[in-house]
Amino acid sequence: MISLAADKLEDARQHALDEYPYECCGIIIGKPDTDKEDILFRCTNIQNQLHQKDPQTFVRDARTAFYIDPKELMAILREAEQKKLAIKLFYHSHPEHDAYFSEEDKAMALFDGQPTYPEARYLVISVYNREIRDQAFFEWNSDSQSFEKRG
Repeated sequence: MISLAADKLEDARQHALDEYPYECCGIIIGKPDTDKEDILFRCTNIQNQLHQKDPQTFVRDARTAFYIDPKELMAILREAEQKKLAIKLFYHSHPEHDAYFSEEDKAMALFDGQPTYPEARYLVISVYNREIRDQAFFEWNSDSQSFEKRG
């Protein structure tokens, strides 16, 4: 079980409220066995921009989808590598929806049927009417070859 700093999880929940009615997205990096060096990155959800430019490909807008800005993702990956830290958590919100790992969430977390970041956890934060209703963590289970709800 990856240790996560409580204040960083609270920051993620606040991010979900700040971005409402749109989905937020972010990443926490750190050392897997301690939460002392955790760093949270509030990522930019570029889903609205993608939808506006190409609604045929990006059918949904940021109310029901997220897409982390690739430049930000690359900068976070570089920083994690330079500081010898791991990606511990990806998070996003579901405005006006429950905290579940959707088929699209699964598709974005996989590459060629396997998790892109097998050690990372995923947090989905449910926000209804500007209030957090629920949250759920998901982890890859190599036996079942699926993401399963944990804690």
